[in-house]
Amino acid sequence: MTVSPVVPEHDLLVVDSDEQLRTAAAAFLGEGRDGGDLMRASLPGWLVDELAPTLPEVTFAAAEQAVWRREPDLIGSIRTVATECAPRRYRLLGLVTAPGGRAWDERRRCEAITNMAYAGQAVSILCLYDRRTVPDGALAAAAVTHPHLRTGHGREVNPGYRDPRAYLDGLDVPEEPVQRTAPVLAIDAAPSLPQFRHQLRAALRGRAGDRDTEEDFHLAASEIAANAFRHGTPPVSARLWAVPDRLVCTITDAGTSYRDATAGYQPAHGDDLSRGGMGLWLARKLCDHVDLVRGPAGLTVRLVTALR
Repeated sequence: MTVSPVVPEHDLLVVDSDEQLRTAAAAFLGEGRDGGDLMRASLPGWLVDELAPTLPEVTFAAAEQAVWRREPDLIGSIRTVATECAPRRYRLLGLVTAPGGRAWDERRRCEAITNMAYAGQAVSILCLYDRRTVPDGALAAAAVTHPHLRTGHGREVNPGYRDPRAYLDGLDVPEEPVQRTAPVLAIDAAPSLPQFRHQLRAALRGRAGDRDTEEDFHLAASEIAANAFRHGTPPVSARLWAVPDRLVCTITDAGTSYRDATAGYQPAHGDDLSRGGMGLWLARKLCDHVDLVRGPAGLTVRLVTALR
């Protein structure tokens, strides 16, 4: 007997009114109740108040109180719950808000990565976008990062969907204005990884506002430098900028073969962390933004952490 593969679902529904939002949420969660799914929903507080009494099977959270989580942590938590609740399906419903600046850049990356992150897991995700509050750019990104659409006619294949790798490769790398200023540390042709780590630690000392942030940023940069020394092409160079509201570090090697913009959102070798391949994943967990900048002279990884 042939067993059909488990296929995750990642759907988009754009609403224009509170009534559409109410109807869509109730329908999606009703499907899950009928199927015995494990369900979580992040919705406006007023809608949580309406739906919670009629859907005790759902764990609700008010979207206004959502805590921002870095994408590897979000993906990891969903994968863990989906594994633990199998063979039940894990059903997630969320009203997507479009934060300003670089936070939205990470959100659209996550929308694209979602289509690869839950391969083989029984996960159903419906992303609700409210046309009244979400910028046009956010809607445009959503329109190409969801394989299926929910409409008044049901669930349909999205003709505008783009392959995640192609989509991520086509994104512009946002500018960090601080890079126009003089760095607090400049390393050219670092002779060794231990020396790089020592110089970086000295330059970072006291610049992050708290010890934990300083340690996290140092570890992230050290992991990326380790990748450059082990897998890249010498020379390895680095620049560090530290201003009151952010830390920015670039690490460059002369290698030109690296091409996977989807890397680092999960450990390279899956759940077996003993096999290594965690450098970029750890950096994404420890920093607010990790950008891969490819050019004819090599690969630059840029790490950015906002200082709160």
